[in-house]
Amino acid sequence: MSEHDASMETYRTVLKDLQRRKKIIDAAIAGVTALMGESEAELQACLPASLPKTQESRDLASGAFADLTLTEAAQIYLSTVKDPQSTADIADALKRGGYPTESHNFRNTVRSVLDRNAKTVGDIVKINRNWGLAEWSRD
Repeated sequence: MSEHDASMETYRTVLKDLQRRKKIIDAAIAGVTALMGESEAELQACLPASLPKTQESRDLASGAFADLTLTEAAQIYLSTVKDPQSTADIADALKRGGYPTESHNFRNTVRSVLDRNAKTVGDIVKINRNWGLAEWSRD
């Protein structure tokens, strides 16, 4: 592999990471906009790509979670609603937000992933019997 090829591969990797992060930021913007109750036109003005209309004020735009990991999607949802949520609430919100799953019991999948995250990474934690962001338990 030439030096030029290695350099181009590095740029591809960086570009892919930036694109992934952009999707996360776009989803967060859509969620905050939906919570503020702004109109569809104001929502579209915030984002470079058009999004489907939101379903209810506590939901992110449909498709907002399509390209995220389950943990990333849960973090965005929790930061949007700003309150600890049950596993069922998170699973239902992720489905409404377009999170792709073929799981026969998505709630169990969500619980398992969040439980593993709480034990290893720790950015999502149990707060009483619900899930919340670790920063909330430090307040």
